[in-house]
Amino acid sequence: MLDRRNEGQPSLRSYYGSSFVKQYEKADRLLRTETCLNDTHDVGIGRHLGNLPALKERMLATNRRYLETQAELLASAVDGGELAALAQPVHLGRRRVPGLKLEDDRVIRLLEALLHPGTFVADWTSREVLARVLRWHRLTEAAYRLRQLRYDLGKLRAHGLAERIGASRRYHLTSRGLRPRVLLVKLRTRLLGPLATLATAPTRPRLTRTASAVEAAFRQVDIALDHLCATLGLASAA
Repeated sequence: MLDRRNEGQPSLRSYYGSSFVKQYEKADRLLRTETCLNDTHDVGIGRHLGNLPALKERMLATNRRYLETQAELLASAVDGGELAALAQPVHLGRRRVPGLKLEDDRVIRLLEALLHPGTFVADWTSREVLARVLRWHRLTEAAYRLRQLRYDLGKLRAHGLAERIGASRRYHLTSRGLRPRVLLVKLRTRLLGPLATLATAPTRPRLTRTASAVEAAFRQVDIALDHLCATLGLASAA
């Protein structure tokens, strides 16, 4: 959440339980990042004074992981064929696990929920993520059940994007493939969704000699997508 946005010094907070990571401007040039704990149990550490060294180390690691992940999110790009590889099935013994594709609504929603900054602060359970997906997308439990989420989570685990912590029922994201994960969500929610809406509109606007800013921008998108497909060696759609 963005706090104090109208007070001259806005603060960005990412909550996990009752604790959070906070970022705000310091001395007009520095973006200060702080991990603030209201309850040490949020990060799995007791309140005894003897736990202070472990607590300091955990908070430092949280700061570092948050900043590293944030940097990856801002710099997401197509890289080394990883995005195309995610769309391919993988085999775990005799079990075949489907790939991750842009048209898969459930997986994209799950990825979007897992890219919430709160999941960078600490680990999570499948039930916690389900509650977030249902709330964000205004779904009922009948529309997206826990067993469906666990199946989708299994696909992410098979592709090395998430992993279970030991023998527990808690999970965390892996550092592998963060950029392709972000790109999948961005392509679906920021680009393909609006483009599909324009393509299926009852009355499509005519191209004009003097294009509007929006029309001109989408023409540039077409050109950029053609260039991207050519670079990746993908055949153009009819």
